[in-house]
Amino acid sequence: MAATLRCTVLFCALLVAAGGCSITRDSLADGRVAFLQGDLQASRELLQAAAEKDRRWGPPARLDLAIAHLAAGDNAAAERLLRESRDHFDRLPGLDPLDEAGSMLTDDTKRTYRAADYEQVMMRAMLALCSLASDGTDAEAYAMQAQLRQAELAQAATERAAKRDMEVGQAYQPIALAPYLRGVLRESTHQDYDDAARAYQLVAQWQPTFAPAGSDIQRASGGVHSPPGHGVLYVFACVGRGPVRVEKIAETTSDALRIAALAVDHASGQAAIPRVSNVPIAEVFIPPSPAFGLGVRVDQHALAATTTLTDVGLLAQRQADAERPWTIARAVLRRVAKEAAVKAAGNALGMDGQMAGIFSFAAGSFWQASEKADLRCWGLLPREIQVVRIELPAGRHRVGLEVLGSRADPIGPVRHCEVDILDGENSYLLAFAPAERVVAIQGNRTHNVPH
Repeated sequence: MAATLRCTVLFCALLVAAGGCSITRDSLADGRVAFLQGDLQASRELLQAAAEKDRRWGPPARLDLAIAHLAAGDNAAAERLLRESRDHFDRLPGLDPLDEAGSMLTDDTKRTYRAADYEQVMMRAMLALCSLASDGTDAEAYAMQAQLRQAELAQAATERAAKRDMEVGQAYQPIALAPYLRGVLRESTHQDYDDAARAYQLVAQWQPTFAPAGSDIQRASGGVHSPPGHGVLYVFACVGRGPVRVEKIAETTSDALRIAALAVDHASGQAAIPRVSNVPIAEVFIPPSPAFGLGVRVDQHALAATTTLTDVGLLAQRQADAERPWTIARAVLRRVAKEAAVKAAGNALGMDGQMAGIFSFAAGSFWQASEKADLRCWGLLPREIQVVRIELPAGRHRVGLEVLGSRADPIGPVRHCEVDILDGENSYLLAFAPAERVVAIQGNRTHNVPH
């Protein structure tokens, strides 16, 4: 009996040691906090250090670093990181058996980080904004990539769900940012107004709450970009704090158990699924933020407010909900693998009867307690991408941006810049407002002023 208990304690200690290394602090937290406070230099240094220090956190660190570079006006560095990240995730195989085997005996933090579906779409969307804030050469191409990637993910999710007699619903609804940018860029040519009008019609269809779409359609249909002697200022705003992942103990569902049973049946010829009531999973969470939009002042006059064009938080939540049965099924399969390992260890130690039950309970409890959900994610995405269009006389204008609260009233200080408006052309501002103040402004014809 004493020898058996000693073996049990030793085996459990080894299990905790194996799983405990997955309990790591979020190495990106300090860099993200610095960004939210507007200290872009510190944010970039901290995120760069995090990307180099820990291979497992490297991919999300580089995505966050791209946002910090973009906010700081280093568009070339931001575009390079976003392109590298996009290509990296596109090259990942559909399944890495070594990763899967390792995570079956530990948890998902051992797996190679794979960007969530919404993150893959947003890489291309942020590339489009990055290009727009520079010379705009590739903005339309990147926007179309975002639209195409969303369609590909929707098709894959629909096919996967159909095999299990499940529904995807509106989880992969196209994002309106892509056709909107196409409309803006087509309209700026002063020739392709028909293309612009069709693009704005898609915006109205995909984002019915975007009220400016009606006037955009009317203007493009009339073939007039702006009045003589005027140009157009577009303010794109990254508003609020975007989706992150938090751990939640989720109840198993019939869909998840059915997926897990079919997987076990495919692998071993029998659906040996234990009675699992709940498992830890990563769930999408939208951190609270007082920012609901940006008010725009031009030459000291309050003129307009931004309107939501793409709700990144809603996009993330819908897609996570659609993937939830598969997420839970993975956790259930992991529990199956662990229970099989415990049973095999008990048999190797020659246990049976009561001792086998004690060993199985103790080892299983230790192992399950050490399991953690994978909380790695692209944490510096905005909650929403908003926009406002303002026609202005040609010349240099002083533009002030301020965060608006839930009642559309200013809640933070005004941040100023100067913008050159050219006759018949577009100028673009890109602003970041994760909380009560604007932390950064940059654009293609922008001049910073003291604030």
